[in-house]
Amino acid sequence: MTGRHPMDKILLMAVLVLLTIGCLMIYSASAFWSAERNQDNYSAILLRHLMRVSLGLLIMVAVSRIDYHCYRSWAPVLLAVLAVLLVAVLFTPRFRGSSRAFSLPMGRFHPAEYMKLAMVLFLSSVLARTPPTRDLMDRRLMVHYGILLGVTALVLVEPDLGTASVLFAAGMVLFFLAGTPGDRLAKMALVVSPFVCIGMAVNGYQRARILDFARSKAGLEPLPYQVKHSLIALANGGWFGLGYGEGRAKDLYLPEPFSDFILATLGEEFGFVGVCVLFGVVAVLLWRGTRIAVHAPDRFGFLAAAGITSLLLINALINAGVVLHLIPTTGLPFPFVSYGGSSLFVYMAGMGILLNISGQAVPSFHQFTTERGRIRWPEIR
Repeated sequence: MTGRHPMDKILLMAVLVLLTIGCLMIYSASAFWSAERNQDNYSAILLRHLMRVSLGLLIMVAVSRIDYHCYRSWAPVLLAVLAVLLVAVLFTPRFRGSSRAFSLPMGRFHPAEYMKLAMVLFLSSVLARTPPTRDLMDRRLMVHYGILLGVTALVLVEPDLGTASVLFAAGMVLFFLAGTPGDRLAKMALVVSPFVCIGMAVNGYQRARILDFARSKAGLEPLPYQVKHSLIALANGGWFGLGYGEGRAKDLYLPEPFSDFILATLGEEFGFVGVCVLFGVVAVLLWRGTRIAVHAPDRFGFLAAAGITSLLLINALINAGVVLHLIPTTGLPFPFVSYGGSSLFVYMAGMGILLNISGQAVPSFHQFTTERGRIRWPEIR
């Protein structure tokens, strides 16, 4: 029997904890920067962030009250609109070497950020119509893979390798969960390689970052400035950190430490233990997102919840990899923690969808399984 269940309170609490950590760290990391540029106003950045958090919470609450099945019909429209915006944004003036956003009176609008969620919903919708036993490489589904590839290419042209990586990786996760065989999945993943190479050849900004990373890893060049001071900040933090507000890299060395490199600020002030606590909360989100997916009442709910959860995890891991100099600098913020509006709004909307799915009543997980353990959702038409 179906009905209504309470929404996942643990997921909601984890989101609120991450938002609180983000507000605290943004204030600590931006106070010096704000005072230098806003005539001793130490809270200018924080106040803007608090306004965005408030709007983000409203978005999450509003989305959580919309039946997630509505997105099956909305997803193609959202995808088409955002694809047009991705083309249009390429003709905007470049900002820090790329054309990624429209400058609006209330801030910068990044269509690629919203495309991540739209693509997850679109692929979840189309793949939900295909039974797990059907060959996922038929002509119709290859068209959907081509759409993922085309959108990824548009984001690479901006250039925005980080967002393109998250977008494509989340799409591949959905193809995998829909039942694509491993060997075919590997071939699909390899197809994106020429696009990355072309992007490097055309965009000197993107090529320079990747080459700087490779040369510094090989010991042929010093570490890039921002990464160098990120690692110094993490080393200074040690096990327990220097204390809240006592970090030094944010004041003199680390550029804009409240955005992409906020993890370095947190590591310096709260140490290794603080970073572990942060990722512990992210692990709670992963746990609850996975649980919501496997208990979803239908195949679309499963794929949508799994796709949104994978977006969050991939984004967090890439951000941490950049801060630790494990991958080239990408410009991706840490979900819910870094300063920035578009990313925050997208993930708050994603959490709203997860909360709505969690509120849909389902039978026990064992009632979804056969003797072989294959998940059986109600027939989707």
